[in-house]
Amino acid sequence: MPKQPKPNGFIIVASQFYEYYEAAHLLIDSLLDYMPEANIALFAHDEWTKDDSRCEDLYMIHDVPKHVRAKLAALSKTPFDKTVYLDADTFVQHEDVSKMFDFDSDLVFTNIRPYAGKIAKFVGGEMVLHGGVFGYKSTPRVLEFMEDWWQYYHRQRKGTWWPEDIHPKEKLVSWDQFTLWWLTENEYSDLDISIYEDDARFNFVYIYKEDECKGPKVIWHYTLPLKEEADERSLHKK
Repeated sequence: MPKQPKPNGFIIVASQFYEYYEAAHLLIDSLLDYMPEANIALFAHDEWTKDDSRCEDLYMIHDVPKHVRAKLAALSKTPFDKTVYLDADTFVQHEDVSKMFDFDSDLVFTNIRPYAGKIAKFVGGEMVLHGGVFGYKSTPRVLEFMEDWWQYYHRQRKGTWWPEDIHPKEKLVSWDQFTLWWLTENEYSDLDISIYEDDARFNFVYIYKEDECKGPKVIWHYTLPLKEEADERSLHKK
């Protein structure tokens, strides 16, 4: 009997703070509003999900470690052929979310806007790939990369790994996007990486300039202190 192909789907992760778990369900509701057939894998603590009826119809539920970047531990465990990862503090507001699987590269990202972040350029390089929303294929090489992203970041935070001649370490050490930059520039420079067309549509961070998008916004990216405000704006801001 031929092996059944894996479906495409979304990964959402919530760890440490219960607010992330509630935000994840707001995201799931918004995603299903615009893509009712979406396959969703929720990675969250067992004590949150085991008696929660909201989880019953999800494609997969999986536990995660209590860690500030638990998402990195989840990425290599995707059950999907093509995966789109969405930060829990995002909100879907357009049907074009289904087009996020229309990529042929190994990974697809949106670009960081330097004016919207605490640090992008630094001595030794520049972070350009945003780690809050991205897609990837489940090839052996990509899954190996995802596992290393988690392992290198874990060592980075513990102080057991840091590349030479990169400064300022004290401002970069907490950033998983720094680990992403280093791995894709060095150990995994062979990966085929692309950027979503009109990329700000698919990861519109709340402090972005309005003229960043040519088309309607698909993914609204807020921060947890702005949760109520994001709910109010979610489906109405285009």
